[in-house]
Amino acid sequence: MQSKQIDQSHYVIRIARGEKIVETLKDFCLKNKIQGGFFYGVGACDQVELAHYDVAKQKYSSKTFAQALELANITGSIGQEKDLIIHAHAVFADTAMKPLAGHLVEATVSGTAEIYLTVLPTLTKKPDAETGLKLFDLEA
Repeated sequence: MQSKQIDQSHYVIRIARGEKIVETLKDFCLKNKIQGGFFYGVGACDQVELAHYDVAKQKYSSKTFAQALELANITGSIGQEKDLIIHAHAVFADTAMKPLAGHLVEATVSGTAEIYLTVLPTLTKKPDAETGLKLFDLEA
């Protein structure tokens, strides 16, 4: 992983071949004491786990894909509950240009992943009983 700080609250991050996107972003944020922000990016991956959340059941189901995939878009947020939370959604395209999309559990980079990160003050998350999700507590 390489990174370049653009200004006080913006970074460009390049995640290298063989590295995991969510894990690498979390490590970067912990190292740089980032507890709030949003990010987006593009790249290529060959091991991907995507999930879908069923609000009524309050449960994720997931699928793993082991194939060459273009990372057409990753968008996510960074928040803090007890631990740092990287919440990402991603759209991938297979060799037939068919999209695969969902909550990104993890993805291993096959070529590169280029991420633009905007740092914000700490964004606190708390469990929401109605949805079962950890949501931003913007009154905190």
